[in-house]
Amino acid sequence: MPDEAILALVKNQLGAVTGEAPLVPPAAPRRSRARARAAGAVQSKTSSVAAKRGAAPKRRPGRPRKSPAASAERQETLDAVERVVKASSGVSASEVAKQAGIPQTRAAAALKELKLEKRIFQGGDRRFARYAGDAKTAEQASANARKTAAGPAPVKKPSAKGRKRVAPAAAPPK
Repeated sequence: MPDEAILALVKNQLGAVTGEAPLVPPAAPRRSRARARAAGAVQSKTSSVAAKRGAAPKRRPGRPRKSPAASAERQETLDAVERVVKASSGVSASEVAKQAGIPQTRAAAALKELKLEKRIFQGGDRRFARYAGDAKTAEQASANARKTAAGPAPVKKPSAKGRKRVAPAAAPPK
């Protein structure tokens, strides 16, 4: 920032504190391009020309619209995941994916959606998260997973008692 600009800024701020009129009028707030587009301030030439002709404006690229077939497939996935969870007494996300025959990412998304809709419940979190048809069963399954979890394998250090001592080699005779 140039020295003159810093000096003008300081004088402007001091003027605001002392009650005098600021030397430099405050700058207008900048708007981001995305915000300007959302407000309708910026229009491209093609969309204005299309609007004049009566044609629909060109659709901006983004997420594709969901087709009814995709929504039906999504519902089938949700139903399959819900069946797997309710048929068990507490199951992990990876087990749900295996039993439903879907990728883990899709199973995790389905579990999240079902959980938000209160169709299934989660007990515990992270690696001890377990899903069930009711909250009590889910919590019990999570507690059981914590109890039976294998921690890191202990590193075995050789003990001094069990080791045989080897006598140092004798020096060769001269």
